[in-house]
Amino acid sequence: MMDDTPLVSIITPSFNQAAFLEETINAVLSQDYPAIEYWIIDGGSTDGSLEIIKRHAHKLRGWVSEKDAGQADAINKGLRQAGGEILAWINSDDLYRPGAISSAVTSLQVNPEVGLVNSDVDSIDVKGETFNRMRYGHWQLADLMAFNVIGQASVFFRRSVLEQAGYLDPSYHYLLDHQLWLRMACVTQLKYVPGEVWAAARMHAGAKNVAEGEGF
Repeated sequence: MMDDTPLVSIITPSFNQAAFLEETINAVLSQDYPAIEYWIIDGGSTDGSLEIIKRHAHKLRGWVSEKDAGQADAINKGLRQAGGEILAWINSDDLYRPGAISSAVTSLQVNPEVGLVNSDVDSIDVKGETFNRMRYGHWQLADLMAFNVIGQASVFFRRSVLEQAGYLDPSYHYLLDHQLWLRMACVTQLKYVPGEVWAAARMHAGAKNVAEGEGF
């Protein structure tokens, strides 16, 4: 059973996302949950991201800026350093909505049999304006195997489940999150929280699911 305020570790992997990075950082740091540690794992950006990270460094648990082997490698690097009982990552162009972390923690606390929770996710544009809401369902392993894809930005999970399922597979460049959820669904129950919106996913020309859509 978790403490009343279990530590939550948030990881942001980033590479040359200076246009959006500060908004992502502020969305994490402005959360009302009292026990958050925040890690930024930068892949050696050359676009001004480093200056943004350094401005906020005193509020971070830690950060690095160095060449990595891709997104999965960067996230794993953060997850391995993180000390939280509850874990999540938010990409450097996405956002948490106010109260997201508190709500996710509550959902895990009142459902001790559940190892992963998620909500609906807003789609936002370059300016941060919402233009769509991505709605999900009460999906378990069979649903994920049928290619029902959960919005990664809203997912929070227990460290114990990550340790059982294993970390992200660095050989996956696309749908690396879905592959992890599949493995987690083999060892725990998942819970969708309807009516909640914990995150916003930004759609823009440089986003991987847009720029490399054919690869998916």
